[in-house]
Amino acid sequence: MPTTNRVTLRLPNQVLEILKEEAEKKDLTLNALVSKILFKNISFDLQVKAMPNITIPPEIFIEFINKSDNSTIEKIAKNGPALVKKLFRILGLTFDLDNVINNYFEMVGKYCEWYKFSHQIKHNRYRLVFNTMLGHKWAIFLSIYAKSILESLKIHLDEESVNDGVIVFEFSKRTA
Repeated sequence: MPTTNRVTLRLPNQVLEILKEEAEKKDLTLNALVSKILFKNISFDLQVKAMPNITIPPEIFIEFINKSDNSTIEKIAKNGPALVKKLFRILGLTFDLDNVINNYFEMVGKYCEWYKFSHQIKHNRYRLVFNTMLGHKWAIFLSIYAKSILESLKIHLDEESVNDGVIVFEFSKRTA
């Protein structure tokens, strides 16, 4: 069990009421909700916001994607490896498969809400699943983006599919 410390905080009544309502909706204790929010924000600030990002409403973002032709989407998506490598240099992380899964795919899924991400690893066999509700063109972008990152790691995909916003990559990690 992780160690904890007791702290006393002063919160405006309005913030406290919002937190209590949210905790009740999520069937969490107030302490658990506050811890979760703080952890999410710290993780986001340390990992994802290490590089400047722009936050825009999903509806506007989806319009940009839907108005783009397939060639433009592909060109933009293929910038993935360069962006992730730059982020990892800033964070001092090694650009390898495990870090990409744990410190990029998971983080972006959780905190940027591009997709819901899950993965399974059995021995050297990997299965990565990205699930998005942001539309067909976004799923195509995301597929190319993630595939480009994996290929930059010298991963040879055995299986890949894009169906109804669910993108699946399966491969074996080759050991040197």
